[in-house]
Amino acid sequence: MRTDETHTIHFFTCIGLLCVIFPRQITAGLPYILGGTMAVAGITYIAAYFRSHAEADRSTELASGFVLLVIGILCVFHGAGSIGPLGTTWAIIGIRKASRSLSALVQDHSRGMGAFRYFAEFLVRFVFSVMLLFYPTEKFETHIMLLGLELIVVSVRLTKNLSPSLDLGE
Repeated sequence: MRTDETHTIHFFTCIGLLCVIFPRQITAGLPYILGGTMAVAGITYIAAYFRSHAEADRSTELASGFVLLVIGILCVFHGAGSIGPLGTTWAIIGIRKASRSLSALVQDHSRGMGAFRYFAEFLVRFVFSVMLLFYPTEKFETHIMLLGLELIVVSVRLTKNLSPSLDLGE
């Protein structure tokens, strides 16, 4: 396994553990971290647009940059008050992912393939996303913990994929 891959796996694992162990603290700091990141990304997009001499075909960069900048600044200024909108946005993203899982389920089922994985994925994504949609502030910490667990699982999966010698079944 390459060193950069190992660092990525360790990074995902550490972030995942932090999310599982400190969901309340991460929830409290997230509006500032995300807001600041969005504002910086917005400035970067806007600068890239003007560096390209304001070409009309790159207007999407300018528009995206402006939206990211404004939303980022609002998240920072509203702090904990922005947890609701962030939770709602996260819920909508989760519902879209659940929709893709359901689509994969239908496609696999029509080909006669086992689709349990996609059904389970759909069910988990859909249920937790709907809970977050209707209770964005109350369920946000739960989603931070779920994100942490997902990052840990991804780390384990990456480790297994990148280093077949770690497979205990061999």
